[in-house]
Amino acid sequence: MAAVHQSTLTTPFAPSHLQLGCNGVYLALPVAKSVGVWSLQSLSSKPLVLEAHKKKLSCLCFGRQHNPTLLCSAAEDYIIVWNVEQARNTYDLGDQIRGQIIGQCLGHVQYCSFSYDDALVAVCIGCEVLILDSKVERLDTTLEGHMAPVTCAEFCPYHPATLVSVSEDRTFKIWDITRGCLVYQSCIISASPFLSLAMNTNSECFAVGSSDGQVRIFDLTEGNGYRCLHQLDIAKLLRTQRETKELDKNSSTASGPRTISSHPAWKRPENDQPIADGTPDDSDFSSEAGEAILGLHFTTKVASTDPSSGVAQSKPPSLLPDDSLIEELLDESPMLVVGTPGALLQINTHSFEMATFIDFQDPIPSGTDQHYIALSGSYAFAQMANSDSRTWCIIGSVFENAVDVIQLRTPPPSKLSPPPSKLSPASIPSLLDNLTLETSTSTSSPQDDDAEQLTVISSAPLSETSVLRSEMTSKPKELNFKTKPQGGKTGTKKPSGSSASGVQDQALTFKSKIKSSGYTGAPRAKMFSPKTNVVKTSSAKREKAGSAGAASRSVTKQYPIDADPPTTVKTKIDVGNQSVPINSIAFSGDGQNLACALANKSAQLFKMPLTGKGTSFTGHNAAVNTVHWSHDGQWLLTAADDKTARIWSKSASDPVLTLSHIDRSVGATDAEKLRTADKGSNRVFAKEVKAARFYYVDKFLLLASGGALYLHKFVLDTSVDDIKRYQSNSRYKLVKSFQLEQAQQITALSAVNGFHSYIVMCAGSDKSLEFFDMNVGRSIRTVPTAHSRPAHCICQNEGSAYVSHPPSAYDLFLTAAVTDSIKLWDLRTNRCVKRFEGHMNRAHRCGVAISPCAKYIATGSEDKSAYVFDIRTGTYIHKLSGHTDVVSDVAYHPLYPEVSKPPCRTCTQIWTESQKLQLSPKITCEAYEVHV
Repeated sequence: MAAVHQSTLTTPFAPSHLQLGCNGVYLALPVAKSVGVWSLQSLSSKPLVLEAHKKKLSCLCFGRQHNPTLLCSAAEDYIIVWNVEQARNTYDLGDQIRGQIIGQCLGHVQYCSFSYDDALVAVCIGCEVLILDSKVERLDTTLEGHMAPVTCAEFCPYHPATLVSVSEDRTFKIWDITRGCLVYQSCIISASPFLSLAMNTNSECFAVGSSDGQVRIFDLTEGNGYRCLHQLDIAKLLRTQRETKELDKNSSTASGPRTISSHPAWKRPENDQPIADGTPDDSDFSSEAGEAILGLHFTTKVASTDPSSGVAQSKPPSLLPDDSLIEELLDESPMLVVGTPGALLQINTHSFEMATFIDFQDPIPSGTDQHYIALSGSYAFAQMANSDSRTWCIIGSVFENAVDVIQLRTPPPSKLSPPPSKLSPASIPSLLDNLTLETSTSTSSPQDDDAEQLTVISSAPLSETSVLRSEMTSKPKELNFKTKPQGGKTGTKKPSGSSASGVQDQALTFKSKIKSSGYTGAPRAKMFSPKTNVVKTSSAKREKAGSAGAASRSVTKQYPIDADPPTTVKTKIDVGNQSVPINSIAFSGDGQNLACALANKSAQLFKMPLTGKGTSFTGHNAAVNTVHWSHDGQWLLTAADDKTARIWSKSASDPVLTLSHIDRSVGATDAEKLRTADKGSNRVFAKEVKAARFYYVDKFLLLASGGALYLHKFVLDTSVDDIKRYQSNSRYKLVKSFQLEQAQQITALSAVNGFHSYIVMCAGSDKSLEFFDMNVGRSIRTVPTAHSRPAHCICQNEGSAYVSHPPSAYDLFLTAAVTDSIKLWDLRTNRCVKRFEGHMNRAHRCGVAISPCAKYIATGSEDKSAYVFDIRTGTYIHKLSGHTDVVSDVAYHPLYPEVSKPPCRTCTQIWTESQKLQLSPKITCEAYEVHV
């Protein structure tokens, strides 16, 4: 269970507005007008009573250190600091226990806290914060400036002289005690007052809770302006849980005979009146319990220890293995514990998704019995010593004179199968059996154990009946037609079965030269000598020969793994003369070319580096949605709103293949069939082609139109016919189509083309993610609600040809949705492992990209900038500005640490700093350069 009730202790009054004290070893509660200290290991024992106060206690707080353990008790008469170990020894000797008075008659204390060295105590009294010495009665500093009572004040664990205070005036302030100055003062952030504050000991940030059910996490690192990193809507989570609970309750109730009435509402019986949405009833969670954030706590991750020596291991990043990033992302995440009047939540601090929900209306296990917790009015949290999975939670009741002590357990992370290098010989046959069952014979939805084995790089062989074995051969050439050999002479191809003596079709003249009268003499002047034996080669072959040399020159190069993110503009180029949005951009695999999908029904191709005007591909009758390069970098695939997709050669202005029909290509011989008996069987795409990709190392094409995913095999013919130049011999044929379970439209599509992979990912209009295994030809997994809105982008970690990663790194992929954050997923665990926020994405579809080194993430934003995130920390480290419109897409260069980004109008920029990134909304292109 996630929570276990340990004990219930009585207090002389309802501890609803009392700051309770707990440090993981001891528990401090009021006993009459005194202080009682319990050991958490023996809560049934008699407490240690500390007597000194004459008035009602308002605050109890333990120090940060454990030897000695200091306890601060505050009332309107005294503020006293106690040494718990010394007090226990004094009690054993029978002497009177005395504490150190550090303040007298200062007023009502709302909150108090120790510094991390236990030298100072911050006391919140009214609108001021008093800094007192913990050893003597001395006022060190007075912090004033808040316009309403200060509710919390905490010292920063990373900067001992820094203090953060929050107030009911809906602002927070950051103070420097050593320098005696105000470092930062926020504006009015919320419409509701701030009630709680918690410092994160795992990273430099802090969380603030307000009375409207919102938790905001702010950055404490220098130079970032103390920005808001994340905002959690706890009130929405509570409403969602309540609605789910009501639906489960109604579905489990036995259904009797129903009465469907057409009478108006006033004429219907009362028991038939439906409850309108949003109308509170007796089970309304928010009306009973409220949504205020009363307590916050970040759990601390305990360092791993060496089993042999028992010493904590702390390796620098340079000594970590190659797969350390994946292990860190999948490792157990610290939790943010959120306490509300009627529920307790555990939030994963990496993905910021709810891990545990404890409803106080449900019973909590308590030994062999069940215990119910009343509405809470105060919280205290402390982590158990030498444990990062258990947290003590002290809950003070609102109406009862009681305090409940429960123990929270962090849910374990998803477990993965060991890598092949760590498998024992005895476990290999069973693993192979599981893989074979999961990929070939299983027809039901995969269970959790099978889902863990789902990877992008599969170890299962290609099935004998797999659709990926489908081949499409070149069209055989007809006999008895004139060919043009390499010598430039036109000859007649003879059928293989004809005899030499028979009558054959021959030219009118049997000789190669014919003498004509009057032309036997030498000409008077030789004006020109035309070449008639030139062998005509296609432009695609010439382009392939040229690119082969460039590829051979860069085959020895390697992407710099330790490169810094891009920060400096390298190149900026206009894509067109008029302002036209750029919908998508993509680098070729060798990094020699950059393609842009424009809203003016065309695609633009630029050679790297960005200089001069590019090549324009026109032929679509609507805006081009996406562009995608083939694995060899010779072909460009475009998809548009005109319900077609086209394949282009880099050096030809006409498309090599046009995909306009679902079943097969339409050629000169098929046109007559469509007008007659076969009409209607080869349907055109009913809706726009939103996405198209090369798949399985250029063997197939994937097209998304409406709610269907189409897998086509194809063959490209680059032969040139001067007479029938507009007739293409390229063909395609449908292999299989897939339909999403619930979604009406596919909003995003992703599949790896750099190597053989069976997995295809789709995002649907119903906010779901669906995964297809092309080896078995079916849907194998569905994530029901991946985002609060339908995801408009899926980006897999494909790396590049110039960098290598461990196989587990390719299981990472990103999804992005409007008004929602960017989420990093792991395919094996079926869960979000990281969340990235900070950019603005409220209306437009802003693309995302993963750097080839898999250390950084780039995304477009609506504030005319691009953001670069660190994949480990989850926060953006650079903001690339300079565009004049929304940045709609980004792309990393596969070889150099550069990033390209186009805005929503007409320009593209390339930024470098160690990584190349490309962005797109405008028709200008900018390149950013990295300085190493």
